[in-house]
Amino acid sequence: MKTFTLLVSLFLLLSCGTSFSQVVPTTTIGYVEGPIREITYNPDGTGTLLVQNVTVHVPADLMADSPTTTLTVRQLCMRNKLPGRIEPGFLGGTALINGEVDLQTFRFTATNVTVEPAENVAIGVITSLSPLQIQGTELAILTDPRITTEVINVFGFPVRIENLRIGEPAAGEGYFSNGKLYCYAIELGAEAPLVEDINQLNIQRAQSRERTPNNNRGDEVDMRGFYYTTDGVLPRIQVFRDDNGVLTSLGFATLVADGANTKFGVWNFQAITPPTADPVLGTAATKFQAVLTGADGTTATAEIEPDLR
Repeated sequence: MKTFTLLVSLFLLLSCGTSFSQVVPTTTIGYVEGPIREITYNPDGTGTLLVQNVTVHVPADLMADSPTTTLTVRQLCMRNKLPGRIEPGFLGGTALINGEVDLQTFRFTATNVTVEPAENVAIGVITSLSPLQIQGTELAILTDPRITTEVINVFGFPVRIENLRIGEPAAGEGYFSNGKLYCYAIELGAEAPLVEDINQLNIQRAQSRERTPNNNRGDEVDMRGFYYTTDGVLPRIQVFRDDNGVLTSLGFATLVADGANTKFGVWNFQAITPPTADPVLGTAATKFQAVLTGADGTTATAEIEPDLR
């Protein structure tokens, strides 16, 4: 459905009135998602991926994403085996790639790359502590620089795995190989002790949408995440756009405390920025910062580069 909608939008754009027909596009957007069949690290520092049957050119300065880390092109193309896998590097895994297609040469150049060996999940309860198992599936901790294991609670905050008990709810996500689930993430219940018992917040999702013309219409911002306070008192979260270190306040988020444990909660922020002809503030933000201020005056900060639309 996403692909169909995208093609319809592209068709309408290219076939509408004279105001558009006067502009001859040289590129169009592209997207591919599927198995990684070939990976090549080129002498000039660029990368080449064959995803499905699509040849994808990866610029030398592009940073790719694995489930838990950011990769250079060299790391993306490394052929060293990931723990427990038979295939070299990310070969045989899955890639999700946004890019641009040259309308003359049909060359597909990536603008965003996400890779993972697989997406396997086990959800249930802890059935063994040594080795750690969920429903009889052994969980393996990843320490490879290309993918590490995050141990988090249901709100996405890092927790300690000490003092776990059999029968506690848990979930593991990663790739199953060699009889084990090599985990990107192990998720435990809200009662698991945090690695840091301090006021903190995270950003689970952020989107920024360009709405032109900018002197008549502002841009849309949509963000959400979770927070934690040591005293259980509702904090304040302010959202800023960050333009090369220059912060501009966009407003305050809406917060809802968790019913079972008021130290945790969810926050949401939706806004339309003021219309402006300013060459910076008139464009959709490419980086956001959220600042939590607790009742005790302590602060916590989270940053994110949003999905641009």
